[in-house]
Amino acid sequence: MLFKALHSLNHYLTLTVIFPSLFALGLYFTFKLRGIQFTKIKLAFKHLLKKDPKSEGNISNFEALSAVLAGNLGTGNISGMAIALTLGGPGALVWMWIMATLGTVIKFAGCFLGLKYRTKTATGEYVGGPMYYLSKGLGFKKVAIGFALAAILTSLTVGNLVQVNSIFLPLHKMGVSIHLLVAALVVFTTFLLLGGLNRIAKVLGTLVPFMTAIYLLAALAILALHAQALPQAFLIMIKSAFSPSAFVGGTLGYGVIHAITNGFERGIFATDAGCGIAPILQSGAKCKEPILEGIVAMIAPFIVMVICSVTALVLIVTQASILSGAKSTNMCTWAFHKGLNHPIGEYIVIFSLILFAFTTIITWAYCGEKAIEFIASSKGVKYFKCFFILILPVGAYCNVEFAWLLADLSIGLMLIANLIGVFGLSREVIAETKEAFDPSKEASQLV
Repeated sequence: MLFKALHSLNHYLTLTVIFPSLFALGLYFTFKLRGIQFTKIKLAFKHLLKKDPKSEGNISNFEALSAVLAGNLGTGNISGMAIALTLGGPGALVWMWIMATLGTVIKFAGCFLGLKYRTKTATGEYVGGPMYYLSKGLGFKKVAIGFALAAILTSLTVGNLVQVNSIFLPLHKMGVSIHLLVAALVVFTTFLLLGGLNRIAKVLGTLVPFMTAIYLLAALAILALHAQALPQAFLIMIKSAFSPSAFVGGTLGYGVIHAITNGFERGIFATDAGCGIAPILQSGAKCKEPILEGIVAMIAPFIVMVICSVTALVLIVTQASILSGAKSTNMCTWAFHKGLNHPIGEYIVIFSLILFAFTTIITWAYCGEKAIEFIASSKGVKYFKCFFILILPVGAYCNVEFAWLLADLSIGLMLIANLIGVFGLSREVIAETKEAFDPSKEASQLV
């Protein structure tokens, strides 16, 4: 009964509040900022590795972006694509691109505000995010606390229980002891969390490029081996996304509405479009101009969308979505096995899933920690860390569907609270961005 009620509430919030708000705000920012997600992406890459010793902050732009990618590149970017294609058909990928494009400019706004309203703690750490621009920028203290509470719940569900469950399933299938898995997770998580932002950023700055490269190389190898099938794959995607016949089911039984909703959902979670974790993570970056941090933040959705896209294309060209009879992760392992015509493809997916899940655990733990710090100051952080570590074993046994439902609801609440802040401060974002990119000032500020 409770499950059905929460599911209905989540569905209602998604369709009537979240999707329309994100779509409208994304279009608004895209128009007002003249397609900044397209025109300034080159500048973003230019400043990614650039260091300014005079800039205030705790971590580099590259480390901050790696932390954001660690949070975005969860198991959902692999198994989630299988679910999207199963429920929404190949056309879901097209709508995911559209939502990601609009979500990127919202992410720019959030990260700009996160740096603008960040605060330096007594320990010398820079902290920021929606909690701070909601409370300091708009004076919405209660909404800021609401966001923080939702972030804590999300860190314990999608950032803990769901990820641990996702790691456990393939390893258990391979015969790995659950006790060994739990022990390793507890040890490594404790080591990173006790080291603070600097240790987390350095480890993620090493792991994220490594795991991304391995997965992408395998996926691109499969696409190269099936290059002749790519034109047909793109044609199927376009037809599935826009064909009028799809409104009544289409030849494959997918509807345009299913394609749109599943594509938008993947686009939201893949790009952190309005969720608010990126502004938390990038607020510690060494950056002189808040605008620049917003620009650099746009790289993460670009990379995530490449990974999601190649995953979906692998599933289509290998016909995994219609031939394998498998679901979620198992569909992906089947596709990579078939695509490379070798069992190593399956192990690459499993290895990638483990790394993606682990880095997501660490990232969300940090975000939950910052949310606790905002509500209860630094006194509550050590208790949160202990609780987060103690419930890690629960993920191996929990009802993952209920955990995902709680995660979806809490993410939805984070989105709503964060969009209030971004929209409420949109005039500042637009005015300061236009001023920063004024031709007469650009050379001195942003080159």
